[in-house]
Amino acid sequence: MTLPYSLSGHTDCNAPLGLVVHNGGQKVRLPIVNDGLQLYERKMGPTAITRRAEATIPIEDSEGTIWTDYVSAFSPVGGGPDRVGGPTTSTGIPTGETGQSGVQIADVIGQPLGENGEPVGDLSVLFRGYVGAVGSREGVNRARLQVYDPMKFLGQVEAGVSFADAGVREVLEYVATEYTAAQNVFSEVSVSTDVGTQSLREQTLRTSSIEELQELNQSRRMNNTKITFSTNRDTLVDVLAWVQNTANVRVWFVPSGERGITLTAVEDSSQRYDLTPSSDRIPFVISNNSLYELSPINGVKIKGATGRRIQAGPIDYNLPFGDTYTEAVATYPPLVERFGGELLKTTTSKETDGDALANEAAKKLKEAVDAESDGEMVTTLAPQLRPFDRVESTPACAGVTTDVPPLRYEVQQAVHSVVPSDNNLPRTELNVSMSIRSSEIETRTTVKDARGGGEPSDDSPSENYEADYQTAP
Repeated sequence: MTLPYSLSGHTDCNAPLGLVVHNGGQKVRLPIVNDGLQLYERKMGPTAITRRAEATIPIEDSEGTIWTDYVSAFSPVGGGPDRVGGPTTSTGIPTGETGQSGVQIADVIGQPLGENGEPVGDLSVLFRGYVGAVGSREGVNRARLQVYDPMKFLGQVEAGVSFADAGVREVLEYVATEYTAAQNVFSEVSVSTDVGTQSLREQTLRTSSIEELQELNQSRRMNNTKITFSTNRDTLVDVLAWVQNTANVRVWFVPSGERGITLTAVEDSSQRYDLTPSSDRIPFVISNNSLYELSPINGVKIKGATGRRIQAGPIDYNLPFGDTYTEAVATYPPLVERFGGELLKTTTSKETDGDALANEAAKKLKEAVDAESDGEMVTTLAPQLRPFDRVESTPACAGVTTDVPPLRYEVQQAVHSVVPSDNNLPRTELNVSMSIRSSEIETRTTVKDARGGGEPSDDSPSENYEADYQTAP
């Protein structure tokens, strides 16, 4: 996707990452200096992905151009080290006496780097937000500004509505309408989704537990045949949380057209990238220490309760008698191989059935691996990488990779940056977790003697009890 507008300002710059402010009818590209420009994309907040950008610009250049004049927030409405341009309501939503907000729309534009370190493809709008704060930097002739995600307004917009048989699109259209009416920054807000038209209320009834349904009734959110949100307690954040949890979709804002934004809901937008040396495709991995920074757990061991499950007709009985228990182990073979053995996290369960314990161990292993997000990976600038994407990579340092089988990771956070002061290539820094599929987990179960941990003896009291139970008159 190419840029939807023509640029003015610092147009002689060919940096693959840039900041553009909407200044009246102009789209002005600002020069980036010193600490540079960073675009942060994270799994957090009321939307599936939250973005924020921070940039350092010169106050004035050598030709006498005052670049801060193009940023309305540098003409303060209030005091303080960080100022927001334009009048706001008491809740912080930008407004204006003439219906026009003094708050400025800003875009981060970019393109990936090729194998020779030069930008490839066309510039596109990566992120559209608003200038939320400005201030000074240490040193002479430096100013900073931050661009915030449009989702920050969602928590200030009250939600008073009932949904009977609305699907995802209908609910998103309600959110977009209320959002547009509540602020004057983004006047063009559209909706896009690849989700079907199934009733969210019906999905709530079908997928919620008894405890969750009781909570819905107690909170008066479920009223007869409707799901109800009230202005005294709910905002658009609560509405989107319900949509995302019920329909199992990801919702966030993306740029649209010259100045609009689109509230997007998708079931799975993640992309898969092969970053191994053999792929010989961009982006290229500069460093990957993820495996050493993540917890080295590659398996889970669960010790079940003593006893045995027996079947009498159509009913299963869990007998809490005896001196044996079942031990289930779930492992992820690629990590076991990489670490040269099993590194198990041990826990206990009240369950006695071997199959149930194996499923529980597999689930706990996946949860433990997914929760670890401290792995770090650095690539050449790759703005196409974002949270939820999956990448395959081998360990690497200073661009040199090792000849070992690759592992798969899921992106938790991406920071795309260009920093003129450090003389390094523009880069993307990733925080990742291991990404494993349930089908790749191997499980095994063993019956153990609770008195010594070894194989059970033939005279197990639980077996005697079972025999007596079966032959009783």
